[in-house]
Amino acid sequence: MSEQIKNITGNVLCDATATFLNGAGLATGEDQNTVIPKTFKETVNGRKEEVPYVSAQAWRRWLRNTANEENGWQPSELHAIDTNTKGSTSKIATELDPVIYPEDDLFGYMKSGSKGEESIQRTSPFKTSILKGIPKMRALTIDNAFVSPKDGTPLPYSTRFYATHLEGFFNLECYRLGCFVNTPSRVELSKELVEKYKEFLVEDSSQKNVQVYTLQNAEQLRNERAAGLLRGLVHLRGGAKMAAFGADVSPKVIVFAGMSSANPCFNNLYIGDGERPKLNVDLLKELAEDYKDKLQTPVCIGIRTGYLENEAEVKALNGDTFIVDSPIKIVEMFVDKYLK
Repeated sequence: MSEQIKNITGNVLCDATATFLNGAGLATGEDQNTVIPKTFKETVNGRKEEVPYVSAQAWRRWLRNTANEENGWQPSELHAIDTNTKGSTSKIATELDPVIYPEDDLFGYMKSGSKGEESIQRTSPFKTSILKGIPKMRALTIDNAFVSPKDGTPLPYSTRFYATHLEGFFNLECYRLGCFVNTPSRVELSKELVEKYKEFLVEDSSQKNVQVYTLQNAEQLRNERAAGLLRGLVHLRGGAKMAAFGADVSPKVIVFAGMSSANPCFNNLYIGDGERPKLNVDLLKELAEDYKDKLQTPVCIGIRTGYLENEAEVKALNGDTFIVDSPIKIVEMFVDKYLK
């Protein structure tokens, strides 16, 4: 690769047909035996419409777990680091070590110092939206069921679930991987770790009151961790109530590119006016033209055969500006060509 990729910006579309992926607890009022998924209200044609969604926190956790499993990475486990006067956990943190744990480097961490302790915060280089149902293709219904005890009458319970296609977008700031900035107001790499890994770090103190620590093998590490994140993303798995509403949440469509800017421009890409989703080809062409001076790679499009209504139109894009293949193969191609 002649030029180091600064950002990987993209979009995913997941099939959420008859699923319950992220719960919001129990319904209120007379429906307190009904478990409900997360939704929000959106105005469509002058009326409020309920939109199912998966929180960023939820699907980022799926991705953390999947990336660790797919790449054989050691997880950075959450630990209780402080308790209150009643003995309950009041603070939690991961290992806070982005050198050893790729998860900490990619997703960030925070530890609030107390009693003179050092506060540590690394904002996540991996930015995401929520996963939300695309317009005109989102329906919610209720599954009524009963538990029948050996003695007594059946006990009713209900689950609200949805049928939709969930779109989300992301941006990975590749240039930040393996690089940690300490300022008087924010410390990314603790004093303990600076000392522990000093032989592996290159320090830059050219800016007043700013120390930048970069791992000696940062370029190789950035490629490995970015590649690992993409592998986790394309094999994504997780979600609530999988025993009753099992779902394959790995993206059926993934659109992404290497970019010199951090604009998450690949968003709202889908049209839901038919039996299956359509990828908005005209919008994709417009984005490729508008951001041509920012693109460091072709726009990569991975689609699962038979999923999109305009599959033939999308495959016809294959050329210099766009490369089209299956989701897993497009990621493999990108890793082999741009992250080696």
